[in-house]
Amino acid sequence: MDTASREHRIVVGIDGSPRSRAALRWAMEEARGHTAVVRAVELTAPSPERLVPAAAMGLNPYGGPPRPRERTDAQRLADLVAETAAQVDHAPPVVDTVVPGHRGRELARIAEDADLLVIGAHHHPTHVSTGVGAFAADLLRHATCPVVIVPAV
Repeated sequence: MDTASREHRIVVGIDGSPRSRAALRWAMEEARGHTAVVRAVELTAPSPERLVPAAAMGLNPYGGPPRPRERTDAQRLADLVAETAAQVDHAPPVVDTVVPGHRGRELARIAEDADLLVIGAHHHPTHVSTGVGAFAADLLRHATCPVVIVPAV
C-alpha cells in the first residue's frame, strides 16, 4: 500500500488524568498537521462477573424511583475527548474506545498498525532520567511504532 495514500493513525493512551489529557491534546495537534486520525484508548481493569440487580415481585410501599445509572467508562471517555477537542483549533477526528486491560503490552497491541503511540508522562520531567514507570516500560518493550511520552506540565 502506498504510504502517501494511507491514512495516518495516532493512538493515545487515556486514563483520565491531566497528563493523559495533555497527551491527547498533543496528539490532536500533531494529527492536525499530518491529517491523521486519533484513536483515544482507555484501558480498564477487566471486571469480574457482576450480579444482576433484582427487584421484589410484590408492592414495595417504601421504594423510590429507580436510581439513575452511573456513567459508563465509554461515556466518560467520550466526554473527555469532547472537552479536549474543544481546546484544539480544527480538532481532527477522534475515535474513542474503552478496552479491558491494564498493561502496556495491551496498548502496544492495539497500536500495532498505528504510525505513532502517545502517552502522558507519569513522572515530572526531572524524574524521568531515573527511568519510567512499569506501564511505560512494558509499553516501550512491546511497541512496534514510535512512542511519544508527553511530559507532565
